Amino acid sequence: MKTGILIAGALLLAGCGAPGGSGNSGGSAPRVSGDDTCGASAYAGLIGQDAVVALSIPDPKRSYRPDEVVTSDFNPERVSIQLDETDVIVAIACG
Repeated sequence: MKTGILIAGALLLAGCGAPGGSGNSGGSAPRVSGDDTCGASAYAGLIGQDAVVALSIPDPKRSYRPDEVVTSDFNPERVSIQLDETDVIVAIACG
């Protein structure tokens, strides 16, 4: 029950952020790379936010940090969420 409340709260907070996320400095566009076969551009507003908000992205999805090994299989329907060392979303792409 508490987990459901935490997730619902995180989703609610995710919708309250400014477009482009708080980590989007300098006025540049958020980094959503590659062909948008999975709808990654719809989640560009999550860039700069804590990884917990990525729970709102439907499956198939995966998240990874720069120091983690990921499989090389390409799934054009999967949303790949790149995190930094502090679990902040830095990029969202398909694959």
